[in-house]
Amino acid sequence: MNLTKVPEYLRQQRWFGGKAWPIKSVSVVDHASVDIPGRAFLIAIVEVLYELGHPERYQLPVEPAGADTDEVKDALEDDDCLRALFQIVRDQRTLPSGSGRIVGEWLAFPDALPPLPDPITVRRLNVEQSNTSVVFAERVILKVLRKLEAGINPEYEVGRFLATKTKFRATPTLIGALQLDGPAGATLSVVHQFVPNAEDGWKYTLDVFKRHGAPPAAFLAEMRDLGTRLGELHSALASDPNDPAFAPEEIHHEDLDRWSASIIGELGVTLADASKQFPELEKKRDALVEVAKGLARTRPGGQKIRVHGDLHLGQTLRSKGEWLIFDFEGEPSRSFAQRREKYSPLKDVAGMLRSFDYAAASVELQGGEPADRVTPARQAFLEGYRKATRGAKFLPERDEDFMTRLAAFELEKLLYEVRYELQNRPDWVRIPVRALLRMEVPK
Repeated sequence: MNLTKVPEYLRQQRWFGGKAWPIKSVSVVDHASVDIPGRAFLIAIVEVLYELGHPERYQLPVEPAGADTDEVKDALEDDDCLRALFQIVRDQRTLPSGSGRIVGEWLAFPDALPPLPDPITVRRLNVEQSNTSVVFAERVILKVLRKLEAGINPEYEVGRFLATKTKFRATPTLIGALQLDGPAGATLSVVHQFVPNAEDGWKYTLDVFKRHGAPPAAFLAEMRDLGTRLGELHSALASDPNDPAFAPEEIHHEDLDRWSASIIGELGVTLADASKQFPELEKKRDALVEVAKGLARTRPGGQKIRVHGDLHLGQTLRSKGEWLIFDFEGEPSRSFAQRREKYSPLKDVAGMLRSFDYAAASVELQGGEPADRVTPARQAFLEGYRKATRGAKFLPERDEDFMTRLAAFELEKLLYEVRYELQNRPDWVRIPVRALLRMEVPK
């Protein structure tokens, strides 16, 4: 593998996150050869050092571009290479690597073994973001993780927990994974059941909001169902007191104080930037601080549990009239350790409530008629969630504590949105800013 060619190769890849930074060097920290009939390709784990910032690791399945060149090309462009990767998982094979081994894991429970044709058909998904996803036989989907991080991958961990230790099936079930064991250890790929003809929850909601001012009753019933699914997800994630990674933990004063202080800190940083463009935010500062302080004033109680961590409508699917929740990767900007921390489940509730506001604002930005689409959607979603979680130990007992905490976590999400939009989509920053200006201190 000619490493001198790799920096330019990386810059051409959509999934490469370091395009803005000058690359100082690239080195291979582990590698394994995968044989396919008549040839082989390489799974290389490369570490990229930048002139500034922290190094990053990427997975590069590559093969020679031709006999007369030392250029490399993406092996995932080759159907036989893709089938070979999937077969390692399905056959639970182990391959030696330079400093460890690559291990295929297939979760052998009855509903995880769909019959597959031979040869297996291959279809690449058109949308490629930070990873590469491929559908086999329209039955399973392989996600090849490109940017790697040491430690337990939360998407694999949560997916495996739900599949093997709970009855929660309102998600594309995890059925396998490809792990790299050794000094450069990481999860290389995850395999889920593929849900055909599923509709993206974000696009579905946008379509309803575009066609209607006030959301129709049928849509509100679907929002109640979505709230119910989230409540069921939280109940499943809180169901095993004997698994240290998932066992619920009581919320103490210290937790509430720490979360409240963190939100106040984020408020200071965010307003320092956003107020230059929206000076009216300064008049709102004291009220927003009170929202965050309210979290610390609630009575201790409820439980910290594992949560989705980055829940919004884009992480949901509609299939056969039912909601599915997927992608347990968590917020990409946080480390694996941070994403695996137990937290209040109201963080997920707040994320979904914010998503309704984004959907409605997006419709208006695209010329849709102004209307209150958000309030009824929020109410319906919360009705479904509260009904599904009535008496749950992971929630505060008092309604006023529930609403006060929820407001604080909505504020936390809003501040994240403002910072994200300022950096990435300045034209959209007015969406969370307007929500901040509307925000009231819970009574």
